[in-house]
Amino acid sequence: PVVARCELGRARFRRIRRSRHAMATVGMRGLNIFIQDVRNAANKEVEQERVDKELANIRKKFKKVKDMTPYDRKKYVWKLLYIYMLGYEVEFGHMHVVGLISAPKYSEKQVGYTVASVLLNETHEFLRLVINSVREDIISRSEIFQCLGLSFVANVGGREFADALAADVQRVLLNGGARPIVRKKAALALLRLFRRNKEILVPETFSRQLADLLDERDLGILSGVMSLLTGIVAHDSTGYEVCIPKVCAVMTRLARNKDIPADYQYYLLPSPWLQVKCLRALQYFPTPEDPEYLQAEVEVISGILQGTDTVRNVNKNNALHSVLFEAVSLAAQLDLGEDRGLIERSISVLGTFITKSEPNIAYLGLNHLTNLVAPDTLEAIKSYIPEVIPRLHDVDISIRKRALDLLFAACDGTNARDIVGHLLRYLTTADFAIREELALKTAILAERNAGTIPNGKQWFLETCLTLIDKAGDFVSDKMWHRVAQVVTNAPELHARAARATLDRLRMGSPHFMFARVAAYCLGEFGHALGGEAPPAETASLLLEEFKSADVDTRRVILSALAKIAMRADEETRKKLGEVFRAHAVSEQVEIQQRAVEYFVMTNVAGNAQRLQSVMQPMPNFPERASALEGEVVTAGGGAADAAAVRKARPGAVRVPPPRSA
Repeated sequence: PVVARCELGRARFRRIRRSRHAMATVGMRGLNIFIQDVRNAANKEVEQERVDKELANIRKKFKKVKDMTPYDRKKYVWKLLYIYMLGYEVEFGHMHVVGLISAPKYSEKQVGYTVASVLLNETHEFLRLVINSVREDIISRSEIFQCLGLSFVANVGGREFADALAADVQRVLLNGGARPIVRKKAALALLRLFRRNKEILVPETFSRQLADLLDERDLGILSGVMSLLTGIVAHDSTGYEVCIPKVCAVMTRLARNKDIPADYQYYLLPSPWLQVKCLRALQYFPTPEDPEYLQAEVEVISGILQGTDTVRNVNKNNALHSVLFEAVSLAAQLDLGEDRGLIERSISVLGTFITKSEPNIAYLGLNHLTNLVAPDTLEAIKSYIPEVIPRLHDVDISIRKRALDLLFAACDGTNARDIVGHLLRYLTTADFAIREELALKTAILAERNAGTIPNGKQWFLETCLTLIDKAGDFVSDKMWHRVAQVVTNAPELHARAARATLDRLRMGSPHFMFARVAAYCLGEFGHALGGEAPPAETASLLLEEFKSADVDTRRVILSALAKIAMRADEETRKKLGEVFRAHAVSEQVEIQQRAVEYFVMTNVAGNAQRLQSVMQPMPNFPERASALEGEVVTAGGGAADAAAVRKARPGAVRVPPPRSA
């Protein structure tokens, strides 16, 4: 008997499976043979030949429309779809697809809608021909036809569809007698149409209707309606404040796990995807004034923060943390005045994730902590810096990058020396893929905090020179240009910069990027060293670097040598003049031009005295924002400075209190 029941079960399953596909491709022998031939093609040329042959055959068949049966039309349309999905152009047959949509039978409509959804986009001219057919299906009494039409609109509906069908789709959504699956599809179709034309939904009339839809008990309808609400308020939340308490009531219902069908529970979690949608929708609204609603929202967030923990099951972990991170984002948007308890609990929960061995959890913890950095949360987040620093050495480069982002965002005058010191030490062992970003952010942190710590400018100079020397291949000209600007505008750094660069040149083999900044400093401020570094020695060190330098570095060194020649003795000036003369015939035009001009200025009789003013030290640069700041915004997509992630909280609105679930 047990065996018999198993066999009956298998037979029933096979019948159901056959019935589901009977109206699609099952039984189409010609289609199956064509697919098999394409799969068995030995190479691309054989496949191309088989596809061209089939296209010619289909074109020939389509010319004899009267002789074609519905079966033939479906078969050839399926073949066109398969050919299109292989990457070949399909330039005919669209009218036959449109004809299938207008057919009276479900089997033909299904094929027409499926193929049209793939072959046609929202701007295709043939879509205009099916608007009336789609409308007839949407307003028909056949739920199957309604689902086909609504699914089609949700996939390819454009501006013309929005103008013609929005009212009909809205009526289906508001029809309480329709089945939940139809209303859910109507909500998603209306969202598509709203994104194409924002004028189809007027807040004055639709906001109350949308709020009533949030009272639905069916979670499928709620899921579709919540997607619609999120899409609307993401554009503009004005007028939809009445929906806030309803969303909160849905969250309360889900949090209590009451009246939740088993089909909507994921590892015993009540519809986590709907919870995520609710929390995300609430983030687009300003903080309400109503204390009852605000308290209810805080309680929901607090319950999520307290009830979320790491479990062994990966899938359940993902669901739990997806809800948690949305709750944290919502907590960050709420303006609770002086009450920082909620946001501090959020930071505390995220802080525990940093040390987790599971890389996904650690990544998300670092990422969300970075997004929470703001003036009012900085102190709480800074307490986790000791746990973040070891993550710079994680085996996963994505975690290393997120750790760098968090250190960059949480750095201020109180911890700048420690963080920058760690970054400089990490620079020598960092992966090549992260060194450019690491060097850039280290330089920015040094400059940002130079004015808030003792001897900040000296520390900035030492940090940047070390950075350029260690990571010369990963820094741009903008970095040493910025160092030159800062040092030029700070007279107390002139001698220190010249001495530091001279000492490094004496050690030999500096990076060419360091040679540029050294040439600038010695050319401009070398005279500040007095007897410590005679012009002859400085010129000799720069000439040594000149021999193996690239063109850009040689240009900087030539200018530095010209300035040194102006204050050097006659012997050194003549020696440098020979260098200028030798490069007066250089292949590089700019090197040649500079060499000629510098030779005339320094070695033609009387010019050295008359043109002394030409080689005066550079004047102070005008105060300007660092070009490096723009570089980090471009490289990090605007997320590197996490203080800018927090939205400016708009004014509060007054909404009615939420209903109890």
